[in-house]
This record gives sequence, C-alpha cells and structure tokens, in this order.
Amino acid sequence: MTLSPFIRARTVLEDRPVEVVLGLVTAVTLLRLILLFFYQTSLGPDEAQYWFWSRDLDFGYYSKPPMIAWSIALPTAIFGDWTWSVRFLSPIFIGGTAMFLFATGRRLYGDGVGVWAALLWLFLPAVMLGATIMSTDIPLLFFWSMALHFLVSLYHDGPFNARRNALGLGVALGLGMLSKYAMIYFAIGWGLSLLIVRDERRGMPLKPGLFAVALAALIFAPNIVWNITHGMQTLNHTADNAHWDGNLLNPGSLLDFVGAQFGVFGPILFGAFLAGIVTLGARLRGAGEKRPADLLLLCFALPPLLIICVQALLSRAHANWAMAAYPAASILVTAWLLRWRARWGLWAATALHVAVGLFFTVLSLNFALADRLGMSNEVKRLRGWDETAAQLRAAAEGFDAIIVDEREIAAHLTWEWRHDDVPLMVFDLNGQPDNTYEYAMGFEAQAGERYLLATQWSSLLCMYAGFAEIEPMGQSFVDLKATRRGRPERTIDLYAVSDYTPLRTPVCPPQ
Repeated sequence: MTLSPFIRARTVLEDRPVEVVLGLVTAVTLLRLILLFFYQTSLGPDEAQYWFWSRDLDFGYYSKPPMIAWSIALPTAIFGDWTWSVRFLSPIFIGGTAMFLFATGRRLYGDGVGVWAALLWLFLPAVMLGATIMSTDIPLLFFWSMALHFLVSLYHDGPFNARRNALGLGVALGLGMLSKYAMIYFAIGWGLSLLIVRDERRGMPLKPGLFAVALAALIFAPNIVWNITHGMQTLNHTADNAHWDGNLLNPGSLLDFVGAQFGVFGPILFGAFLAGIVTLGARLRGAGEKRPADLLLLCFALPPLLIICVQALLSRAHANWAMAAYPAASILVTAWLLRWRARWGLWAATALHVAVGLFFTVLSLNFALADRLGMSNEVKRLRGWDETAAQLRAAAEGFDAIIVDEREIAAHLTWEWRHDDVPLMVFDLNGQPDNTYEYAMGFEAQAGERYLLATQWSSLLCMYAGFAEIEPMGQSFVDLKATRRGRPERTIDLYAVSDYTPLRTPVCPPQ
C-alpha cells in the first residue's frame, strides 16, 4: 500500500524530529541570509546608531547594553561595513532561538509541540520583521530561549547534568542582560515558578541554581561598572523611556498596545493565548500531568505582558516591549491548540504569517512595486538616505563642518558617510545631551569657522540665535513617494552659520 505524501511526511517527522527541525531552520536561515543582500532598505536610525557604537567596543552605550554593538562588530570586521553585514547575525540568532524552543517544547510536552513551537517562531510576524533588521530584541530572545531551555533542564534533570545546565543558564542570563535589560523579566518568571509550581520547586537543585545566578551577575558586572563610570547613562535612559511625567491614566494607550500584540504574535495565536487566559481554570484542570508545564510557561509569558500593559496604561508602550513573553507563549499556545484538537489553528497561523511575510519581503526587495501599490509610506523612513547624504555632502563644500540637530539625521549621515571625510557635529537644542551623538560628536564652535546647519526645525530657528550669521542656503529635497500619513518627502533646510556665542537664557517665545 502506497502512503500519501502527507502521511509519509508525518512519519518522517515523528521518526526524525531533530533532523527535520534542524533542516527546516537551516534552510530558512540560509534563505534569510541570502535575502539580506537584496533588500533595498537603508539601515534604520537605530541600526545605524548600533553600527556607530560597534566601531568603539565597550561594555555599555548611551541607551543600550553592549551586545547589539558586539553582534554588529563581528560580521562587519569580517565582511566590511555593508547594510547586509550589519544585519548578518539576526537570522542566525532567530534560527538558534527556534532550536532552543524546539528543545524546550519537546522536553515539556513531546516532539509535536517542539516542532510546532520552532516552526511558529520562525514565522511569527515580529520575528519575520526582525530577520530583515538588527535590533536588540533579536539577541535578547535568543539568550532568553537559551536560558529557558537550561532552566527546564535544570528542573527536570535534578542533580544529573546539573553543572552543565547551571553553566548554560548562567551564561544565558548574563549575556541576556548584556543584550537588553528586559531580561530582568526572566528573573521574575523564575521566582514565580519557584513559588507557584511545586514540582519545579522540588526539582531545583539549590547549589547549581545559586551558581547560575552568581555566574550571570559576574558576566553582567562590567556593564554595571560602565554605567557607574558614565553617569548611569543607560539606566537613566531606560527610566526616561517610561515617560511617567505626564497624564498617568491612558486607557487608549493600553488598548493600542494590546491591539498591537495581534500583529506581533499573530491574530490567531494571540487570540488563542487570550482565550486560554480567560478560561485558565478549565485549561489547567484539563492539562492533567502537563499542568506544571503550563504553569511554568505562564510564569514566563504573563509578567512581561502584564507589566507592559500597566506601563501602557500609565504612559505609553511600544508594541515590541513585551517580546520577552513570546518564547514561552509560543510553546504554551502550541500545546494548548494541540490539546484542544485545533491543529488547524497552527496551520492557519503559519500560512497567514508566511503569506504576509512574503508580501512585505517583496516590498522590501522592490520599492517600485511598493509605490505602485500605494504602500510607499511603509518604507519611506528606510529609503532615500543615500540621496539625502549626497545632497548634504555637496552642499557642505567650502564649510568647515556640517551641523545637524536630530538623532535620526545624525545616525543616517554617519552611516552614509562612513567612507567619506565629512566633519559632522550635532547641536544640542536643550542643553542636555539626549542621545549618543550629542555626547560623542556634540557641537563645539571654533573661532573663524563657518558651518552648514541642516535642520528640519526651521520653526525653531530662534534656538540658533547664538550664531551671529544665519543665512538661508536652500534645501535638501528627496521625494519619498509616500501618499498617506506624514510627509511625502524628506526636506531639510540649510543655513550658513558662524560666530557662535552660547546663550545664557532662551530667546524662543513660549509655545
């Protein structure tokens, strides 16, 4: 009797799950690495800033811990400074994350959950976007998933392999903290699991657990020292991001954040997650022997989401701020859907995510198609910066330096001029350095020098009253072909300025 292709594929999957997942992850990762060469998108301002940091390796930077800079420094040292080399490790981190989720899901629930958790992770909407850029979330989630795997192994192995598991856990925790401070949510999840999950509390060997914590602290310590010796820059910036100085009740912001999670995790998966939370009592009663596994994953999935929901209610929250919830949630939702005999949900979610991902991949590969489809707005911030940089470089001929007053413009120009010798300085509008460029290349006037000021804040030209000369020099103009929301073009006003004297009091009228 001849087996159908579906049955044959399922048989291979059941017999050789490790080989199947490893082959799938490798193929997807290689494809994503190849696509990096062909994307038309420029580096985003954050990516350009991370590359700027990577030229001067340290244990900390203005707004982030050092892992992102280290992750860019390695491939750019090997391949040179290219858009694709800046992003090179991103697909590799994502592939590694999928493998750790496979191993953890397999350990907690069996092969089927492990395979589907890895597959879902590869094609989550936020992860597919992450594969095209370099962001701090990518290494964070890799080390988070690594830590979760070794913690589960430490719980379940007990004294057996305790040293290896504790070593892996400590390294993952420490490097995770060096990736993004959101790794602290892992400590909350670990603490909750010890309080709530009796089986895990009994299975945790004390000395290896303490060793993991000590090792993590040792790895993270250089960043603490860096912050102490640099005025707590990163910690202060992280605290400032909370924006708790305004109206502390914003239900609209909370609704926006929760709604955005349907796009981050996917509408089917996040809907299933919410349904499971709403009916949690019944879900846990029906979990049987897998109840401890469900509770364990909830300890790691819920805290980031709940904490950021509170943050959104009190002020604001970006959609990606709760990304740390989704490694555990990917495994848990997979287990729930299979337990509910809703395998169709896994297939439907994967198909939907792949279709949407392919669509936006094509747009990133072909801006002309994006223009024809009326979707130029989706890519406008990542296009045309080479033109802007070329125009400003030409306009700066004859000047001693060019001055800008925005982090985004400084980031892009620093990247675009990486092979050129164009003096660039950043003017601090409020007298308090608010970004890495105001610290690293802040404006310092020299007697007798003339500068080209490039600004999008001509309405606040009064901020430059300290210059004796302010002469209009035209504009830099790049058509972004955007048709919806915001500017359809990038316009930067140019002025010749000289003879600067710092002002003791502001001259701009109150707004």
